Amino acid sequence: MKKKCIMLLVLGLLLLATTGCGMEAYFNKQNNATGTEEKELPKMELNEPFLVTTVTGDYSLTINGARITPQRNEKLTTNPKQVVFLDYTYANISYEKRSNIDFFLAQGDFVVSDGDGNRLVAYDLKDPNRMIKETPIGDTCSASIAYGLETDSNHLTVTFVRGKGREIAQITIPIK
Repeated sequence: MKKKCIMLLVLGLLLLATTGCGMEAYFNKQNNATGTEEKELPKMELNEPFLVTTVTGDYSLTINGARITPQRNEKLTTNPKQVVFLDYTYANISYEKRSNIDFFLAQGDFVVSDGDGNRLVAYDLKDPNRMIKETPIGDTCSASIAYGLETDSNHLTVTFVRGKGREIAQITIPIK
């Protein structure tokens, strides 16, 4: 009886030793299949609506462009080399109110970087003709967010994010 147990134990160890690497590769392949490897984001097109479907409803986002402005906020101590407005339009197709607030897209919905890959923060400057506002179902809004760039850049890369940094789509747009 003792010999049978020892033989089974040795046989089990031998089997484990010969298949262990294969098991590791199997589990690594499973992890990559569930999304741990980096995937390419859907591309947005300039001036083309990008439809987003959620359980709360649908909306579209259109990136209209990036434009340089000579304006500066005189109350700020920073003096960026360029100030650029990211112009966009969003339409509430069927997105229901949440916490008694209608749908809107603001600076937290975008991760923006310049041509050198520097991540940008919003610059405190408003375009009074393109203000962010809540949009009930069936309404649209044309909005802008200003960004201060420390270097001259000829384009912006904009990543559209939702929730806790969940990347949805990306676009690279020229600065005009």
